[in-house]
Amino acid sequence: MHQSTHFSALSSAILLLAKGIDSYGHDSAELFAKAGLDHSRLKDPLARFSFQAVTRLWGLARDLIDDPCFGIRVASFWHPTSLHALGYSWLASNSLEEAFERTARYIRVVNTGAKGALQFKKTADDYCLILDPSKMKPHPLPVTVDASLAMLMIMCRAAYGEDLRPIRVSYQHPEPGNTRCFSEFFNAPVSFSQPETAFWLDAEVVTEPLSTANPELVRINDQIVTDYLAHLDRHDITMQVRAKLIERLPSGQVTEEEIAESIHVSQRSLQRKLKEQGLSFTQLLADTRSELGLQYVRDPQRSFNEIAFLLGFSEPGNFSRAFKRWHGKSPSQYRESVH
Repeated sequence: MHQSTHFSALSSAILLLAKGIDSYGHDSAELFAKAGLDHSRLKDPLARFSFQAVTRLWGLARDLIDDPCFGIRVASFWHPTSLHALGYSWLASNSLEEAFERTARYIRVVNTGAKGALQFKKTADDYCLILDPSKMKPHPLPVTVDASLAMLMIMCRAAYGEDLRPIRVSYQHPEPGNTRCFSEFFNAPVSFSQPETAFWLDAEVVTEPLSTANPELVRINDQIVTDYLAHLDRHDITMQVRAKLIERLPSGQVTEEEIAESIHVSQRSLQRKLKEQGLSFTQLLADTRSELGLQYVRDPQRSFNEIAFLLGFSEPGNFSRAFKRWHGKSPSQYRESVH
């Protein structure tokens, strides 16, 4: 996977667009060629396409098909592999809230120009998932936004249950004509020309433990995504350090100097690059341990002694104290609360 200066999208995600075009009886290969894209690269699930060219493809498909429901149709072809290992991490997440946070953290695996595009607002009664197109580079077309929001709802239903319905849905862009398919798909009130593109879910739904939760699959797939991103963008120092921390924590070799050496930079350079992102090595180490600790503690097959070892703690007591500091409960109290 080589470093590119432009923003790119994962081929397995773009495959959904090709399937959507074909489902209307058109030849997606012809549209790919008009957009300057190589249709045969869809056979490689790790290939990446220029997002600028993909945006051209969306425009060509929108104009050819001329159906306001096109974006929703494209989303209907979603499969966990559409999002690389992130799709399986999503399904194995402990709750929808955790799945949303995981997607926001790793969204660059799908589109390197989408960092910061997923945002959240929580109240005591509801949870709002916001998709902010202005954060995406280049800005996506409204039909792309339609597909993205619909895909997120399909993913929610895959994990929570097909009967899941949002409280309401809003889009920033104007009404695209016949909107009946939007209200039928979301099974909720849908409005357009609103301040934000978002859907609202009941707060209890978002935090409810999922029947599909599997902490072992989360850990494995998160590491696959982390390693992928670390190789995809070697300028992303945070992802490189995180990948090395996950790899080396069980060995205990997690000093700043050792991690800097493992990614071939000086300790001073590592400190400077992390500082530019508002981070420190100590903070990143604590955050990584905290997140992995949650995943391990949710797995009833792992003893707390084993978890302490996997996180690089010399004593189980040190792990227990750290976990309570991070999450407000001891490991045993937290495990009891989720099982």
